[in-house]
Amino acid sequence: MCSFAAVVVLFFAAALSHAVTAQTFAPDRFDAVHSGDIVEVDVEGSLDHDWRGGLTPEGFLNGFNEFGDPVKAQCRMPSEIAADAVKALSSTLRDPKVNVFIVDRSKRQPAILDGAVRSPHRYQIKRPVRLRELIARSGGITDSSGGEVSVFRPEGPSCPAPDAREQSGRFVIKISDLVNGSPDADPFISPGDLVVVEKALPIYAIGGVRSPRPIPSKEKVTLSRLIAMAGGVAKDGDERRVIIYRRDKGQSSRIEADLKKIAAGTEKDPEMQPLDIVEVMTKGGSERKYPPEIAGAISDKHAALPLVVIE
Repeated sequence: MCSFAAVVVLFFAAALSHAVTAQTFAPDRFDAVHSGDIVEVDVEGSLDHDWRGGLTPEGFLNGFNEFGDPVKAQCRMPSEIAADAVKALSSTLRDPKVNVFIVDRSKRQPAILDGAVRSPHRYQIKRPVRLRELIARSGGITDSSGGEVSVFRPEGPSCPAPDAREQSGRFVIKISDLVNGSPDADPFISPGDLVVVEKALPIYAIGGVRSPRPIPSKEKVTLSRLIAMAGGVAKDGDERRVIIYRRDKGQSSRIEADLKKIAAGTEKDPEMQPLDIVEVMTKGGSERKYPPEIAGAISDKHAALPLVVIE
């Protein structure tokens, strides 16, 4: 049988094929001016008042206030900016006619897709793009997924599309809703968004197992099943001496188990919890005085992710 992740990969691959061939209808706010854009103000019949430049940190046209009042540009449409430019220029020009264009969108902050996807990337977005397409472009979701996608939307650089459920902050999407085609689960992604396909918290299998490793806790799993997922007990492992180290609400506990008794049905097969550490003791090995520590520091690697331009 195919795994859930394999089904999801096929679904997102089909989504990418459709996204490439289907016509895309741009939400209004994508065509608004974003932080990093270069804007041109063309005043008909007056070269002296033509202007080109970027935005101030506050989102105004940087330097255009030499012609009058400062003009707010960030997250506004060119027609809205042109109307304010007309007001600013009316003190020096009679009935000015103004056109505003975005001449360079290449400096917009990239959107980042990270987490439980096959190929995390930064994406320079030059056309409207939805979450499903970005996941497809990153190769789909991996088996380590915890079933949710978090979208972190900063207040500054992005101009959310009209369908965005929140203007800024964090919102969460269930992968099951996205796969099932729920419209609310496939939002447009804005420049500057950080999209994280959340990974399931791990359970650690260590010691005398054939394949010591963290195992995602995305489904309920018993101790015997966890040991099987770690390759089973190794030759030097003692299946009668298994220790579960658990931390719950700030309290540490130590649970002893015997895999032989579990197999015989004389001892209950305990259910694992996220972040449990399961150690199969080695034959003749002494037990630990203190719980083991798992090294898991993760550095910020977003800046090193490859950049993909979506045009």
